[in-house]
Amino acid sequence: MIAVDFSSYSASVIAAGMELARNTKSSVVLLSILDKTAELIPSVEGGESSDEWTRRVQDLATRLNTFAADYPDVAVSVSAIIGNPKRDILEQAAEQEIQTLVLGTHGRTGLDHFLIGSTAEFVIRHSPIPVLVVPYKQKKH
Repeated sequence: MIAVDFSSYSASVIAAGMELARNTKSSVVLLSILDKTAELIPSVEGGESSDEWTRRVQDLATRLNTFAADYPDVAVSVSAIIGNPKRDILEQAAEQEIQTLVLGTHGRTGLDHFLIGSTAEFVIRHSPIPVLVVPYKQKKH
């Protein structure tokens, strides 16, 4: 499973995961989770517009399918859901009996890391399966 957030580095994370899949002759689930707690969606009479949420999830699925099309030699399925990325990456992996997770890390430190938290760090700490973390900063310090 390759989990992406569609940051500017997602293509690198997907490329690393696809290379792993090729080398191990494995299929891939491309996953993106719309973080409902972090997204601001216009509300209708105090409640979220379900049509807007549906549209956003469909947009994620379309974007995932675009990436999948770039790798015709790998069996890829896509999954776009609404939820909590930290917990739902692990839940989706368990439900789909995934053997390896691939995700990226922004490499945040200090106050930014404390306030925002790190999905990659959470997944690494709580995952019962191997996790390949692709650093977004690939230049040496």
